[in-house]
Amino acid sequence: MHKRIIRLFTTLILGTALIAGCASDPEPGSAGTGPTSPPQEGGTFTIALPSYPERGLNPHYGAPFDASQVLRNSYDSLISEDRNEEFHPWLAKDWTISPDGTVYEFSLREDVTFHNGEKFDASAVKANIDSLRDPQSPSWTTLGLLQYSSVAGVDVLDEFKVRVTLATPRADFLSTLAGLSGAIIAPSSLAADEHTLTAGNELVGSGPFVLENAVQGQEIRFRKNPNYRWGPATALHEGPAYVDEVVVKYVPDASTRAGLLRSGEVDAIGTVKATDIALFDGAGDFQYEQIGSAASPSVIMLNRTNGPTTDVRVRRAIVQGVDVASVVDNLTKGTQQRAWSLISPDSAYYDAKYENTGTADVDSARSLLDEAGWKGTDSDGFRTDDAGRRLTIRLVATTPIYPEDDFLEAWQAELRQNLGVEVELKYVENAQIYDLLARNDYEAFPRQVGGLDLSLQFNRAYGSTSPDLKYGQVDGITIGSIVAGSKLADPEVDRWLVAATKATDREERTRLFDRITGYLLDNAIAIPLYTDRNSVAADSGIHNPTSLFDPPRNSVNAWAYDIAVR
Repeated sequence: MHKRIIRLFTTLILGTALIAGCASDPEPGSAGTGPTSPPQEGGTFTIALPSYPERGLNPHYGAPFDASQVLRNSYDSLISEDRNEEFHPWLAKDWTISPDGTVYEFSLREDVTFHNGEKFDASAVKANIDSLRDPQSPSWTTLGLLQYSSVAGVDVLDEFKVRVTLATPRADFLSTLAGLSGAIIAPSSLAADEHTLTAGNELVGSGPFVLENAVQGQEIRFRKNPNYRWGPATALHEGPAYVDEVVVKYVPDASTRAGLLRSGEVDAIGTVKATDIALFDGAGDFQYEQIGSAASPSVIMLNRTNGPTTDVRVRRAIVQGVDVASVVDNLTKGTQQRAWSLISPDSAYYDAKYENTGTADVDSARSLLDEAGWKGTDSDGFRTDDAGRRLTIRLVATTPIYPEDDFLEAWQAELRQNLGVEVELKYVENAQIYDLLARNDYEAFPRQVGGLDLSLQFNRAYGSTSPDLKYGQVDGITIGSIVAGSKLADPEVDRWLVAATKATDREERTRLFDRITGYLLDNAIAIPLYTDRNSVAADSGIHNPTSLFDPPRNSVNAWAYDIAVR
């Protein structure tokens, strides 16, 4: 298949057209035996995943790592992104970028139709981007403000050519368009009322499958779109999908998911628990796949504006008081790696100089707490200050799944045993977490902050946040968010964040990201925990299970276009 590849930074500088190429995405390592015969059409593919899309079924509301990624089965984007963070055609055949990085022109495919028969064209692209950048749109506060507020205008040049003009350069713009948040929805369904838009079940896409039915919290069913002829250049085949139906079951417990696969009730499962890997890895009846991710590692942000963690000595003591590497290794049996940086080792911006820094030093941590005034001990063995107040760290989190649930319990136990620090764990549904963060009644907040580009991840997690708007604005770039759990609010960090967002040179971006990372780690703003390692186990008869990973973040999204069960 002819493919075109675009390297973001070269193109931003040169403003050239795409460079021709013809290599497929590299496959992650595999274990087990897969089918050797060519894939055949027909059948039903059933997969069990841990979490239902609680934000609803509108792709414009989804985050890059959450359960909404399953909607990729029904929605296409203008371009696709591979595991090397390079960009390829999809609904757009090719595109150019102006030398200053502010004007994008896309030439579109002319053979695409939505599931309801509407024609895909430049007007459809304009309708979608205009909706995403509209402050009155329901998706504005969840997506538009962060990713589309820099769009100054969208112009239809002809039926199949569209121009997008940015008010300021953004190195993350192509990633935004390539993600599910850049999905193109049929314009007629975009005109629905706010309730319908939020629920999303009546929206119409152009993808390889049509969303047929959804049972809240339990199951989503998709049926094949027989007219599909416009898969991304990164796909493994052309034409319609192989399978007739996709069934996604939602089973929160990892061991239960493993049991369903072993019994033959499902064809594949996502997020395999470490203790279950041996059931599938190397087993003749199954395939096991694991792959890293360019996503930011999971971290614990420490609140600089409330409670004991306002004192940098306390924050540093908390960092030094737990041997994170040992905890991660013991819990995940080597399937997850200890994160030393706030940047994934699979990211193009990773610097290995942070490895084996910030290691545990319990004696130093105890001295820091003594110095900070937490010298006493109460009857339960917890540290107290001169007034007899207990050193308590209140951690609030979205109800965790593996491995975060196990890690937080171990972290709690380690801080008590090593330092005499009490950790209170409070878990709520994701919709409730934002109210808790806004009330500022916490000291610690674990999160893997989503974002289609490293600049967006850092902006959301560490940018200054206005208490009323829940976001900040610096030099035309939206930064911060309600999930900025450390409440950093540092003008110098803000300037670095904005410069990294605008920079068109990869070396310059790398330098800026390193400066931000060094500052955050030195001031114990966030504790890196473990890197993202995503996994899938499948029956040995399933073709192409690695296509279930969504590059470059590689979350398991159950995209079944290349899957075959025969």
